[in-house]
Amino acid sequence: MTRSAVECLNECRSNLGPAPRSFDFLDKRRYARIPRPEWIAAAEPLQEILRQQNTLLREGRLVWASLVQANELLFRPGDHDHPSTVIYSPDTAAFDDDPDRLRGIARALYALKGTGQEDAALAAFSRTLASEMEYEMRMRVPQSLAGDAEVYCTDIIVSRRHLPDGVLRSPLFPLIIHPEKTAMTMMLPSRYWPNELIEAERPPA
Repeated sequence: MTRSAVECLNECRSNLGPAPRSFDFLDKRRYARIPRPEWIAAAEPLQEILRQQNTLLREGRLVWASLVQANELLFRPGDHDHPSTVIYSPDTAAFDDDPDRLRGIARALYALKGTGQEDAALAAFSRTLASEMEYEMRMRVPQSLAGDAEVYCTDIIVSRRHLPDGVLRSPLFPLIIHPEKTAMTMMLPSRYWPNELIEAERPPA
């Protein structure tokens, strides 16, 4: 990116606009809202994201998210949406201009996947990341990985309509959160991203 991370995130905030926001009904239904995936009936925790997305779009605020893991189908063209695991922090002062720090924590978390851990908190992450049917919302990342930072791990639904070209390529993207009202989160639709983030999601020519 030619501009700093915080400049890009602030442009996202400006593009989305201050809360409370209003959206044209058809625009929200056709684009901003996550459509109901066929597989959602077997993933009860993720259904709450669909129920809370209006609140997130209307009142939520933006932070950086870093991908921990995603359904591999999202990395190539397709027609379906899929779940992913991300981390984020509500501490904007610590991460707005340093999302790479968040990326480092995400890599450390992924390295736990399927490993034996004596520490109970680390073992919980190891088990959850290795499971294909276990979803968790807003798990606090242990201090052994996050230090003094307030960092959470959560599952989201990645909607292809919200990705440039419909394919997930960058491990960092803006996330809408509203912890005062819900533990659910959602990716900021790319219509509100600056060009630098959109180009980062596209393969080199």
